[in-house]
Amino acid sequence: MRYFLKVTLALVAVSQFFCINGFGHNSDTLKAQRYFIALPVAFYGEETSWGGGISGAYYFRCKNSRVSLVQGTALYTLKNQVSLWISPKIYTKDETAFYSGHIKANHFPNKFFGIGRNTADSLEENYTSNDFSVLLERQKILFGRIMVGMQGNFSYYSTDDYKATGALATNISGVKEKMRNGLGVVLTWENRENQFYPFIGEFYKVSLMVYSKIFGSELNFTQLKIDLRNYYNIFDEHVFALQFLANLSWGNVPFQQMPMLGGADVMRGYYQGRYRDKAMACVQGEYRFPIYKWLKGTFFGSVGDVAPYFDKLDIARSKVAYGGGLRIRVNPLRVNLRLDAAYSDRNEFAYYFTVTEAF
Repeated sequence: MRYFLKVTLALVAVSQFFCINGFGHNSDTLKAQRYFIALPVAFYGEETSWGGGISGAYYFRCKNSRVSLVQGTALYTLKNQVSLWISPKIYTKDETAFYSGHIKANHFPNKFFGIGRNTADSLEENYTSNDFSVLLERQKILFGRIMVGMQGNFSYYSTDDYKATGALATNISGVKEKMRNGLGVVLTWENRENQFYPFIGEFYKVSLMVYSKIFGSELNFTQLKIDLRNYYNIFDEHVFALQFLANLSWGNVPFQQMPMLGGADVMRGYYQGRYRDKAMACVQGEYRFPIYKWLKGTFFGSVGDVAPYFDKLDIARSKVAYGGGLRIRVNPLRVNLRLDAAYSDRNEFAYYFTVTEAF
């Protein structure tokens, strides 16, 4: 834990270096330009059972730039899962460049159901993943809205505690191969009036990452990710949010990094990784409405599919999930605590409690 806190403080210090000219001096907006929050977290999920920890974020505004943040979380669950991650999103002064990425470390007993859209619950098997990942993106900001740049990823995965007679004991990529290093390009269009809880605007991001033995990776594979989000202000603070998400992979793709459905952000209502394959596409819609000053509600729905190739995706065989939730504002930047309940064809509710929106 102390190493996690040291890295967090180091990233805060780095953010101050980027803001060398300091913050604005308007006392009415100073709180929104520099804001720190740390909250104890208690949660329940199908993947984790009961868990708890601490989540913190440092928000700041460089001179003449949008709000930046350094966010971190340390979690422990009753399934003996430990997760530490830090994610900076930093705009330099005058918005000339944008730095983002993550540092993650996990000890995560998990479940594997096989590969494909038709895997049965009877195929479920347990395994433990110990992984460490560092992702760094640097993008040049053009015309205030377009960002283009490079990205690099270093990751290490160790897969343990799986059945000697199970599917993971066969020739599934990623069980024995541990190192995955890649380089790629990223292109972003950012036009949201608020990056945490937008009322209007667009966010489009396309990234291409090539993992190769040239970079020290034990597997050769490529991933193309497309994330398209639109936000429509219907009236007052009533908002309709729409997302199209696609993840296409080819080559010797490890099962841990295969495109997948499920979890708190993609197809809420399904176990994260319940369906995975080399291609995935998902459409999510969400209606957000005010209840009280600091309290909002939402109804959401999603439809998605996985397949071995993009042209094998089939809307008629897609999975469907839907649900509703509450949002509790925790700071002036419209950062919310999120409580969602989602339902799918598994005929039972899945619950999520976290910070920030699914998209």
